[in-house]
Amino acid sequence: MILETSNPEILNMCAVCISDTSGGQTALLIIVLSFVLLGLLNLSWKKYFKKGQKSSS
Repeated sequence: MILETSNPEILNMCAVCISDTSGGQTALLIIVLSFVLLGLLNLSWKKYFKKGQKSSS
């Protein structure tokens, strides 16, 4: 099946699909991902780096 790019209905549907995620959803996703990243960094800090500091002192 060949997609016609000159059909304005298809172009309007694509524009709606692209802008389906609002700014609030994107901001929430970034906030949740940053909390997950901070949690993983905290876990690795406690597991690997803090142990090395105690043994060297």
